[in-house]
Amino acid sequence: MDQNQYQTDAALSKRNAATSGPAAEETQEIDLLMLFNALKQHILIVIAVALVFALGAGIVVQFFITPQYEATSSTYIAASAGDSLLEITNIQLSSSIAPDYVDIIKSRSILTYIIDKMGLEYDYEEMYKKVEVTNPTDTHIIKITVTDPDPVLGSQICNTLTAYACDRIADIMDVSVPNNYDVAVVADEPSFPSLMKTVVIAFVLGAVVAAGVIIFIAVMDTTVKTAEDIENRCGMVTLTKVYYEGGKKKKHGYGYGYGYGYGYGSHGEQSSDGQKSDKSGGAKK
Repeated sequence: MDQNQYQTDAALSKRNAATSGPAAEETQEIDLLMLFNALKQHILIVIAVALVFALGAGIVVQFFITPQYEATSSTYIAASAGDSLLEITNIQLSSSIAPDYVDIIKSRSILTYIIDKMGLEYDYEEMYKKVEVTNPTDTHIIKITVTDPDPVLGSQICNTLTAYACDRIADIMDVSVPNNYDVAVVADEPSFPSLMKTVVIAFVLGAVVAAGVIIFIAVMDTTVKTAEDIENRCGMVTLTKVYYEGGKKKKHGYGYGYGYGYGYGSHGEQSSDGQKSDKSGGAKK
């Protein structure tokens, strides 16, 4: 009776300790370890899903997306009004004149002229989307970039547009002709999409998706598998293990509770009340 009372008191004290502050941290560590073990056990699935994503992205980029090539020219602003040269060293020149350059270059009259002159099959809206005009911060430089699926045609459009726009800007704004110091060249590689970048992103995305599904399944799994699961989820302490023999495999389960516990098993196993069981499962006194 004293031994049984001792087991009951030990179970209650251990259950009460499970609700204390340090035990909460221990439970969190066990949960993180459980998630890590779940990912470790299914690491091949994570890699396989990531490879499928990467392969699919590569196929889509290679066969279903039209690559786009960029051609860029650079023009330096040399502004003058009438016969007097402006202070082009003044940093305010760029902020006051550059936006006007950008609007004029992408105006309907200039882009329509380029379409007609080159015999392009684009309308104004399509041409407008292909042309990008930028002014790097704190500079007197205007960059014109044309994006087209044909790298040769894209470079030709960019150079033709730059030359015509510089002449028109000089007439419209009554300034000197901007200096086109860097002409567009034919691009060797597409600017979009990047095969390598797309494949890497798809691989990482696939791994994250697979890991997220595995973690979700592991978190939602409330089945009891170990003695620690009983203590963490139920606040109960495992008093003994009960072994079962059958067929070629040995199976085992767990018994738990607050009071008395008895276990019978294979030859030589000690039951919870201190009695020794014989080979047939009966208790020896």
